Amino acid sequence: MNANQNQPSADRLYWVVSPNVKYDEKTVGEWRTASVREGAAFMGWEPHDQGHGRIGPKFAGLAMPGVKPGHVILIARRHQHEPEMVGFGVVRGEYATQIAGFTPPQEFGSLRRLSPFKAWSKVPPGIPLIEVLQHTRALVQLHPDWEGRVADKEVCTWVERELNRPGLGTGQEKPATTRSKSERERAPSAEIVDQPEDHQLDYNVLTKARITRAKNIEFGLLRGYWAWLEHQDRKLALARYGKLQCDGNEERRKNLIEAKASTRREHVRMAVGQLLDYAFQGEKKLGRLHKAILVPARLDEDIEKWLRHLDISIIWREGKSFFDNANGQFA
Repeated sequence: MNANQNQPSADRLYWVVSPNVKYDEKTVGEWRTASVREGAAFMGWEPHDQGHGRIGPKFAGLAMPGVKPGHVILIARRHQHEPEMVGFGVVRGEYATQIAGFTPPQEFGSLRRLSPFKAWSKVPPGIPLIEVLQHTRALVQLHPDWEGRVADKEVCTWVERELNRPGLGTGQEKPATTRSKSERERAPSAEIVDQPEDHQLDYNVLTKARITRAKNIEFGLLRGYWAWLEHQDRKLALARYGKLQCDGNEERRKNLIEAKASTRREHVRMAVGQLLDYAFQGEKKLGRLHKAILVPARLDEDIEKWLRHLDISIIWREGKSFFDNANGQFA
């Protein structure tokens, strides 16, 4: 690889676009999911809206300086004094106002497709990302070539390096480490397989084959989620409260997780009971916990509405990535 490939290019501009498309914290998580799923950056302001600093026209490439094909967009923001990343990619084609088959969380102004696009929620160590996010605007240009803009140059150099790194598939984060077979087999913990017989009365009306299959699905979900968190330098551990055992506890974020093999309502109802019991039993030791159910796919809207009423979120898998409906609290 040519070393110059890892340096910011003089032939293209670098932009930061906020994932808070409509300045609505309730939908940020959905817009993050949409960006990763569609490989796109979204803008709330209209392409022909001349107000608001002409951000809408600039994003659509209709005003100077504006976003053009070949430019790089980093989807990120500063939230609660911390950097929050979604991903980055190279702009392909002109602006659009819709994607076939895609239903947006809210009305929006325009979008730019990114290819290659890499989802990347882990803040890179040693890269001063927070310094380039000292703003609240929806669109900001970085200037790696300006004297004194050291942080801009370091961030853009890192983005170029990752975009040019061989062997990584579009839309996937770089694994933090390559784990051995024995390490992979241990993740997240063998204890979720070697659990006491019927310790939670799970699946006790099912055949032995279906019990095994359900547990294997749950274990696979947990392994994948464990690895997803590991890539972000986050850790999921087993939690026990007396004779009760919970599938996952992320102590730093106070997250309590229960995995289920199916999105069917009876499975979700069982997870609700378990989470409420775990949270009650563990509150004295761990404090108030964020609760979520880990499932293979997103739940029906009516079930999600019921869970929100109970202050329970969901985490679901799409390919090798995980998403939540809690503004990234769990994903």
